[in-house]
Amino acid sequence: MVVVLDVEGANASDFTVGTSPLAELLSCLHVLAEPEHHPESRTWLARTGAQLTGSFTQELRYYSPLWARYRCRLFFPLRAPLDRTLAQELDQLLRLDLGVFVPLAADGIRGWGVNPPSENVLRSSVERHDFVKSCERRSFSRGELANALVSDPERFRTGLVDTLAHCAEVFFDDEWAKVGPRLTDVAARVRDQLRTAPVSTVLTSVSPTATFTQHPARVSYDKLQSARGTVRGRGCLLVPTMRGWPHLILKVDEGLLPLVVHFIAGDWEQQSPVSQRLVRERLAAIAEPARFELCRHLLGEPITTSELAARMGIGEPQVSRHLRRLREVGLVTSKREGRMVFHRLHAEPLINLGADVLTTVMR
Repeated sequence: MVVVLDVEGANASDFTVGTSPLAELLSCLHVLAEPEHHPESRTWLARTGAQLTGSFTQELRYYSPLWARYRCRLFFPLRAPLDRTLAQELDQLLRLDLGVFVPLAADGIRGWGVNPPSENVLRSSVERHDFVKSCERRSFSRGELANALVSDPERFRTGLVDTLAHCAEVFFDDEWAKVGPRLTDVAARVRDQLRTAPVSTVLTSVSPTATFTQHPARVSYDKLQSARGTVRGRGCLLVPTMRGWPHLILKVDEGLLPLVVHFIAGDWEQQSPVSQRLVRERLAAIAEPARFELCRHLLGEPITTSELAARMGIGEPQVSRHLRRLREVGLVTSKREGRMVFHRLHAEPLINLGADVLTTVMR
């Protein structure tokens, strides 16, 4: 499945690049809600968790359907300009028309759904009932939050914003002081690139999963859902994140709001990423018992084909076929020394395979 951005006729003026403390806070709250999905944040989780009281942890858990799995659109900039302070973004949430706030909040609470709740969820008792029931079918916590939203939207919003402001006091102000300057630098680099490169180049460069097709002009991203959005006429906000790794978040289908690409700042410094296809091929390569056994022999020392055949009790042609497959997926290296060719396991991609699988599944 893919998320597709239609960039036909789009140019640099259709894009706004900048930072969003609220979007970064969303990423932090997601990590706190799903710690097992983020082993790379273990140190940060321990440090931040130590700052949370039991009552505040319960408060975060109450609102967690808004960020644990499906990231609510309310936490991303609703329009330009970007680079606002968190206080300014929270104030915008408080001032937002309830006709906009409630459907976006309802969509976040329910999570994945074909038909997002409409503005009628405020006025129609039937739609309110159906919305709450659909959330209850997903989980008790979603049902509880859905009922609170439709019962008293203003009270719900005030409570949510108070909780987010409390996050700033407890841990996020310190976090933003560390990551904010780096995100500002990354945003500046993307703006510079937009001045000199086609928009398709910029959009593909912010994610290893992106591909570009020229006719029609579309950028596609490997995601767990299918969606499509058109840049021209709506605009697109490019917002970098540090704590959001490894999730590239795309918001493309919320009415007339600008599209959002919440991309990982680290992608601009990292080594060549591993594609989903290569991850699957490596798993398939070592799933074959003989190739798995070859890997065990090749880990400790360089070995020739004939020696491997003798050790495993199979023919050299068969060993050669297995070695060729392991080389094709980058798990074995071969080096000629005189008349002999020695093979050795390339351990690093094998060591990283678990993390690569997890990253590919989550993005």
